[in-house]
Amino acid sequence: MHKTVNFLLRTAVCVLAVLLTVTAAVFVAYRLFPLKYAQYIEVYSKEYGVDPCLSAALIKAESNFNVSAVSHAGAYGIMQITEETFLYCSEKMGIKATAEDIFDADKNIRVGIWYFASLLKRYNGNVDCAAAAYNAGAANVDKWLADKSCSPDGVRLDNVPYGETNRHIKKINMYTKIYKILYPNLK
Repeated sequence: MHKTVNFLLRTAVCVLAVLLTVTAAVFVAYRLFPLKYAQYIEVYSKEYGVDPCLSAALIKAESNFNVSAVSHAGAYGIMQITEETFLYCSEKMGIKATAEDIFDADKNIRVGIWYFASLLKRYNGNVDCAAAAYNAGAANVDKWLADKSCSPDGVRLDNVPYGETNRHIKKINMYTKIYKILYPNLK
């Protein structure tokens, strides 16, 4: 009987340890991959035809959901848009916006997702090309697609010459998968 009790206690401790480990891992995952501004992400992703998990991944990669983010390259806000792109896209979208609005989460997310959707259309739904263009500019992506050493078929990028852009594409793809796992109801 003593051996049975010891076995049951050891088993219970092991089960408890596994449960605590899993709980801690889940807690850490949600802390590392937050989902702030879901209401904007869902509405604008649906409106512009972008997977909301992809939109969340883009925001995570760009600013880690920091509305006040400013990059060394002159990109601003939660989706890290340049002022020129923000104002141009706002005008094309028919929404009133000023340079100061770039730090407004609603407007920044709306414009950023619209812009990303336009890049997805430009590259026939190719997420890698759209993510590369969002990071390095469409002119660079067009140049790379025309270069056989970067794109053997002129459709997909097999070799991205900019290390930062290459890492950006990989982050977007990985983060999208993570957001799909952590937030399966994001629609």
